[in-house]
Amino acid sequence: MKSFSINRQLITSTMKPNKESEEVAAAEEAIGHFGYGIENLTWNQVKKCIEITKIKGLNEDDLFNEFTELRLTFEMIQKKEVPLLDQIQFFLSNEGQEEIHNSSTTSIHQSEANEEDEEEQIKMIRSDRLWAMLLAANATPTPNIKKLICFLYSIPASNVYVESIFSDMKHLLSDSRNRISVDLVSAELQIRRNSSLSCTDMHQYLLSHKELLGAIRSNNKCAFKKQRVQ
Repeated sequence: MKSFSINRQLITSTMKPNKESEEVAAAEEAIGHFGYGIENLTWNQVKKCIEITKIKGLNEDDLFNEFTELRLTFEMIQKKEVPLLDQIQFFLSNEGQEEIHNSSTTSIHQSEANEEDEEEQIKMIRSDRLWAMLLAANATPTPNIKKLICFLYSIPASNVYVESIFSDMKHLLSDSRNRISVDLVSAELQIRRNSSLSCTDMHQYLLSHKELLGAIRSNNKCAFKKQRVQ
């Protein structure tokens, strides 16, 4: 199982700016358990993590039930004759995602590694993909544990990603756009970072939604709700 990288600096600033080194180490350990999937994860480790992260809106009782359900789902998946890695790849293909190589932030390939080592690395199960499959495969919704997992995996493995966000913000908040609201900056950043549509596809989408075009031209407050564009 391939775990996710942990950024010590970002954990420190995310949890509490003035944490002592021992507390930061405890946070790293608590978060790190999730990077190895659910097989050896215990409820006490989950509780320790939510105590440290202090995520608002989590229901601990519901979280326990969801965690128990996911463990049972994982056990059922493991009992299938199909290897776990193949099940994950099949899930990703059904979700419309192409098989990709490990990202540069998590890759541990060395230039001198031989072909066998490289093949072994490619076959490793990524913990984020395993969690995604479990959350989707579970028979009932798991909003609390999904919120916790999303928070943990949203912590970048390095400062490079964070610095690129600030670079984008610098272009958004220019001298000619010095009155732009925080909400608008947030919306534009989300579009820039998460949109997979090409300019041509976005243009066609806008042309096919006359009401949205009307709202864009209007000075009135937009009443449209956020939605995923396929």
